[in-house]
Amino acid sequence: MKFEPRNRHLLVERMEKNEEERGTDILLPEGYKQVDEYTLLRVLSTSPDCAITARKGEKVVVPTHLVQDVDVGEYNFSIVLENHICGVIYNK
Repeated sequence: MKFEPRNRHLLVERMEKNEEERGTDILLPEGYKQVDEYTLLRVLSTSPDCAITARKGEKVVVPTHLVQDVDVGEYNFSIVLENHICGVIYNK
């Protein structure tokens, strides 16, 4: 299935984060999962009406709570509005 974003949205995929196991001196409830404030995403496609904020393949930083996961049948898509992008990551 192909998803084409519209209305200034970008189709994105979450970048895998290397989780480091570290000890803690604080007791946390079972099942507790820390949520990062920002998420690193890779742009898969953009809506035709987007300004040139990010291009296909670029890595962008977005507040985690603003990434929307859309389930359509057995498929899952992640989208974000173009003005929620805080920055683009470049390898130099």
